[in-house]
Amino acid sequence: MGKVDEVKKLIEEGNFEAKSLPIFLGALEELAASSEDLQDELEDSDDVKIQFDAGESIKAWIKIEDHKLTTGEGEIDDPDVTLQMNEETAKGMFTGETDAASAYMQGDLKIIGEMAKAMKLRALIEIVAEELDLEFE
Repeated sequence: MGKVDEVKKLIEEGNFEAKSLPIFLGALEELAASSEDLQDELEDSDDVKIQFDAGESIKAWIKIEDHKLTTGEGEIDDPDVTLQMNEETAKGMFTGETDAASAYMQGDLKIIGEMAKAMKLRALIEIVAEELDLEFE
């Protein structure tokens, strides 16, 4: 089972948790190889490194370099932007239950670094949401 199918199954069964973030990001990387929309978005992207800190122990990252997307667990050196949130906010953001802008305004999402680079993530997640048949606010 690929990461995309794994994420779909977790969400459909209501089992997606913040600890599933690396699987979601793996699905994003998988889709980057096959989705024309995602490839177009990457072609228009500058290089960026985004760190996710969800709760006490959930860390993952996205790197876009030379229009290629890679993801991983743990910490990335010198991120351009770090998104800090609790596990509930992370779960909601990646399942469409929580709007990132609202979470930011309420203080549930902290953005450290360049806001413009953080906004790039929203476009990527929306493309994944379409592929997964999720509705994002």
